[in-house]
Amino acid sequence: MKSTLFNMVAVLFTITLITSAGVGVVNRITEEPIARAKAAAVVEALNKVLPPFETTVTDSLTIDGLPITVYTATDAAGDVAGYAVQTATKNGFSGMIRMMVGFAPDGEVVNIDVLEQNETPGLGTKMADEDNPLLGSIRGKRLETMRLVDGRLAVVKDGGDVDALTAATISSRAYCDAVNRAWMAYRSVATGTVPTDVASGATDAASGATAASGENADHADEASGAANRTPDSVADRRGRVGDRTDIRDREAGSRIVNRNAREADGFAADKEPGARKGDGNE
Repeated sequence: MKSTLFNMVAVLFTITLITSAGVGVVNRITEEPIARAKAAAVVEALNKVLPPFETTVTDSLTIDGLPITVYTATDAAGDVAGYAVQTATKNGFSGMIRMMVGFAPDGEVVNIDVLEQNETPGLGTKMADEDNPLLGSIRGKRLETMRLVDGRLAVVKDGGDVDALTAATISSRAYCDAVNRAWMAYRSVATGTVPTDVASGATDAASGATAASGENADHADEASGAANRTPDSVADRRGRVGDRTDIRDREAGSRIVNRNAREADGFAADKEPGARKGDGNE
């Protein structure tokens, strides 16, 4: 085949078409087995974290932008046997962590099964061990009876009473974060408590709760700790935008004058990077 631009484009297009078709075929072949494997993993996790049960009913919530599924399990008599919450956190040392947390009807933690994690081998991965200190601090307890920090579970280092994994503080905090989200979802389904974002405490609209969406009226109100105000009218907001524009214009003129004065004096301000390092723990 003669090497021309048309021939090269045609060959490249043909290779791309064949490759794409192959990927599509493989995906179609593997899609069903993958779905079956995921469903089997969920059933296995439910059996690990719940008392004996017959059937489950699912509720879907969204907390902190993460999808949360609550399985309400009932026994042969139709009574609630427990609640299992498929929860997650993005705060792991290596990203996403997913787990299933089982609660008795009274809120006692029955068990926790880690479904997915990519933490550091030998450190954060120990959260999946049956005898890990994180699980040991939580299992068999009603979380409201534990030492909470701002109403949430926390590791000892942060003022709580959950024993962290050795040399894996970040992973341990993420574990607590996922359990906190599961606890909130359990209370939402079991007791009707309105779910809120774990990180901010803001009511989550996606779960059907009424969100307080007010903006702070001005910086003085923010400094005084005011929150959840009624949104300002369009006219008020436009007025403040105009005020801020005037202020910016005056500040810009002031900066030009000051800069000229500094250049005249030969002044040069050094800047420090000011980078803040973390706690250094995995």
